[in-house]
Parts: sequence; C-alpha cells; structure tokens
Amino acid sequence: MREGNRAAVAVAAVAAGVLLAGCGVRPTGVVDGGQSAGGLTKGLRLYFVSQAGRLEAVARPDVPLETFAEPVNVLKLLGQGPTQAERAAGLSTLVGADYYYGDYDVTVRAGRITVDVPLPQLDELSVQDRNLVGQLVCSMARAQAVLDVSGTKRTDDVPMTVRPQEGDPATYVCSDFLT
Repeated sequence: MREGNRAAVAVAAVAAGVLLAGCGVRPTGVVDGGQSAGGLTKGLRLYFVSQAGRLEAVARPDVPLETFAEPVNVLKLLGQGPTQAERAAGLSTLVGADYYYGDYDVTVRAGRITVDVPLPQLDELSVQDRNLVGQLVCSMARAQAVLDVSGTKRTDDVPMTVRPQEGDPATYVCSDFLT
C-alpha cells in the first residue's frame, strides 16, 4: 500500500472512531428543568363534581365575558350542569340538584361576593356540602379573576362568603377545595 493511501486510511479510521465515540457530550444524571410555566389561563372555567367526588374545572371558552360579569349568571351556568360529553365523562353539578334544590341569592358589596344557599346548615364533614360550596366558590371566583382587566388577579384573590339559612356564614377561597 502506498504511503498516501495509508495516511488516508489512518485519517478515515480516526474519523470513524470519533463518530462512533459520539459527539463528546458526556452522559449526565437527571436534570431538573425547574418549575413549569405558570401564569393565568384565559377564559371562564366552571367547576363540576367528578365520580371520584372531587372538583374538576372545565373550560367554557364560548361564553362571552359579559355573560359572567354578574356572579348570578355563573350560578345559572352551574345550575345548567355539565355538557353531555362532560356528563358522559362522569361530571355532575350539585347546584340545582334534587339534594340542593332551592333559591340561591348572590350579592356583591365592595367587591366581596356572598352566596346564600338554600340549606339550613352546611356540614363541613359532608362531601356533598363541601363540593357544593366548592363549585360555587371556585366557579364564581374564577369568573371574577378573568374579569380583572389588569390580568393579575388569581382565583384565590377572590374570597367568597357562603351563608346557609340558619348556620354561620364562612369565607373561603378556591384552593380550600382543591386539596
């Protein structure tokens, strides 16, 4: 073999070795990517009850902003319940359900929302009572957060008072129900 060919073969062998060895990046362990992207999402979300007894948010992107400017309209949307597809997925509403049928009253004073529920008492140990209150608080607070023109209001920035007919009123934020 000629000397020029030997050099070419040697260069090719070295190049092949480098290619087979990889690009020189050493393996690493698991690298934490940090926190996920945060921030406010757009649009109304209503909270319904899953078959597992937890609240689940569902988007209502087609509901115009002015529709839920009044908290009572959010209450009406909750009373209409989930869509057919959401019902098929196991979601339901307690607002307007036989167990909670009656008149609700919503008042807003100085930016604070109070909802009178048609129950004599609310039992904090009752999953149904807790989910009813959670539906009201989370859905109405979400609507108020979306209406905030500054775009900085979070759902938990909207405390809401729920008042049974005979029991003591209590003030909640949405995260009280999502744990």
